[in-house]
Amino acid sequence: MEPAALPTATAISPPPPKLQIDRFADGDLVCLKLAGTIDEAFEGKRLAESVKSGTLILDLGDIRKVSSFGIREWVDFINGVGKVAQRIILVECAPKIVDQLNMVANFAGIGRVYSFYAPYHCDYCDRDDRVLLQADRDHELIKSMKPAQRACASCGEMQYFNEDPITYFSYLAGQDKYELDPDIASFLASKLSYAIADSARKLRVDKTIEGRVTFIKLAGDLDKTFPRDKLAEGLEGAIVVDVAGVGKIEPAGAAEWRSLVQQVTPLVEAIYLTAVPPGFLDKLTRPEDLGPKASVASFTLPYTCAKCSTTAGQLIDVDTHYEVLKFATPPDLKCNDCKGPLTCAAPEGLLANLAKLPKPNLSAELVKLIKEVRERKPQPKKVATTVAEAAMSSRGGGIGVAFTAAIATVVLGGAAFFAYKTFGGKGSAAPGRGQKTGASAEVRPAWVTTDAALAAGCVDAAGGFQCTGVSGLAPTSDDAVAEAGDAALDGLAVALEGKIGDAAWTTQVAAQYREARAAKLSAAERDARSAQARRAVRDARAGVARALKASGNFSAPPEAYWEEYTGGAGKQFVGFASVTVTADQVKKMLAAYQATATVEGVTAVPTFPLLAWRYPDVTKGAIITSIDVKKGGLASAGLTPGYIVLSVAGAKVADASGFAQLTTDELARLKPIGGTMRLEVQAGDGESKAFSVPIVADKPVDAGGTRPSGGTGSGGKPPGTGNVNVWDRYGGGTGQNRDDPTQ
Repeated sequence: MEPAALPTATAISPPPPKLQIDRFADGDLVCLKLAGTIDEAFEGKRLAESVKSGTLILDLGDIRKVSSFGIREWVDFINGVGKVAQRIILVECAPKIVDQLNMVANFAGIGRVYSFYAPYHCDYCDRDDRVLLQADRDHELIKSMKPAQRACASCGEMQYFNEDPITYFSYLAGQDKYELDPDIASFLASKLSYAIADSARKLRVDKTIEGRVTFIKLAGDLDKTFPRDKLAEGLEGAIVVDVAGVGKIEPAGAAEWRSLVQQVTPLVEAIYLTAVPPGFLDKLTRPEDLGPKASVASFTLPYTCAKCSTTAGQLIDVDTHYEVLKFATPPDLKCNDCKGPLTCAAPEGLLANLAKLPKPNLSAELVKLIKEVRERKPQPKKVATTVAEAAMSSRGGGIGVAFTAAIATVVLGGAAFFAYKTFGGKGSAAPGRGQKTGASAEVRPAWVTTDAALAAGCVDAAGGFQCTGVSGLAPTSDDAVAEAGDAALDGLAVALEGKIGDAAWTTQVAAQYREARAAKLSAAERDARSAQARRAVRDARAGVARALKASGNFSAPPEAYWEEYTGGAGKQFVGFASVTVTADQVKKMLAAYQATATVEGVTAVPTFPLLAWRYPDVTKGAIITSIDVKKGGLASAGLTPGYIVLSVAGAKVADASGFAQLTTDELARLKPIGGTMRLEVQAGDGESKAFSVPIVADKPVDAGGTRPSGGTGSGGKPPGTGNVNVWDRYGGGTGQNRDDPTQ
């Protein structure tokens, strides 16, 4: 009898930490994001010693509990950092933090509360919500201690403030009204996607002239109010534009910026962009954006230090690192604090842009001058003391001229900075979910790295990609997993786009959907509770997934996981999905999507899945990328690059080769008899359009090459012998001959 097998020891994973601390840095600005429980294990003094910054931002939105001994450690921490930091700002304070502010003396130290959550409850559907209030925008409400009722996002009935307002607002009402400085506002809005006051996001412009060099510094959001004409007026010589402080980039703002570059290109010697943040680098530094005279002199990328747990943007000089950057590779850098090795946290799609950057070739004198201007302290502005002075200072049409020191790095948006942008708005995962009551597995898969609703992104996996997606709240687990799977495939499509470097493809294909995608994601990010905004994202991603699958180039099954949450709205589900694509699969997909076909002087490529962000129903077709009008015929019939050909003579077009084959067959049918070739094209927004190409019947010539009177072709004897008719192509055009298909 064999002895009984001994039980196998099972490795026990250590419990997750009660308090998680993430650090984000940008020059002299440091943000600590705390999530969990503050208790005796906090080690406040030790954390305070690690903070070396002039401005410290504390994100306390995810604090669930503060114990008695935790208060002691916290006070040690806040007193310690108060000796180093000149400014401490508390943002998104959870109700537990507000309670401590009201009860514990010196809980905030020298810090000021900029934003905090107010608890609301709905009796009709038993739903609890948190509403973010700000020290500037909501100052009068806070001072009055009379929070108004609000409509419940679930049932539409009125929610009420679920605390005693006099007690809850007692500390906060004692603060004076204040607004964030532009450098902090830009850091919060563009790097970490925090909500800030509209006034802090308004674009500010500062212009300085040094010899023949004009320096322009921008801080704020790029939107439709971008003062293109005012900026362009009088520009000459070399232009250096510091865009470090640029936050969100709306589609209209991007269009205005491109127009500015085109407008001033003939007028100036060169345009150099400095301290370009990741969001700007991703959207506005492709060859077609820069034109012939603009180049990126320096940019920032997010890097993470595992040794000191710091995520920070690093300023990278293009000339210095060009030999590495041209291979779409980030340079190796060391941590400024601990000197440990840094790991670049930028996604593949962003890194792919590096290879397309032109070498700026700045002179040593200009490099030195740029450094001096960037480090120069801003001069205080004179305050208008009379009505006349005030009127004179306002003639710039709303362009603010006061400027504060720009941030050295950046975010879309939005290392962890970019993850916030890529994976949806910060904090969009947890609020409103309720309590977790179930899951499809006991332990979350390792590939689940974010909770953010509507997340989508990829990481490199041995030359391929591992792409993950997260759903929003869904009524069933199947719906949640399906939505997450579509998000993962959307991330895959974005990663594939990042590896396509063809300029014509970018201009005629990518340009058709980029602004639509950015606009829909921004809408969902601005209002995480908007059913309409979420539906637009969900429908677009479903279209992307359909297009990927319809292409036949993708068949990898997703790995899925879901969690069940129970709250005021009942049971709801959040889905997570992961798709792994090998290097060979990536290579095949890239080859398929860039495969060109030419017919009658018209060159086309297959449609790309991300077009679904603009055209949800377009899953197959061919996009015209170029036309050689010298070929005449079809090329001169009015087709335009950018048109998406959906069908030829009623037959659906699958891809570029299908378009070429269907067109060739239809021309062969019509040329002997004449007629009209019908195309269905998608040309801009709205319904698809019918496009008709007249085909003139060919005129026969005799076998000797002599055309009947009135002919214009060149003739020529066909192969073979006997009386065989020879036919011109069509429309009396090229004079090229082929055998009569009726013989």
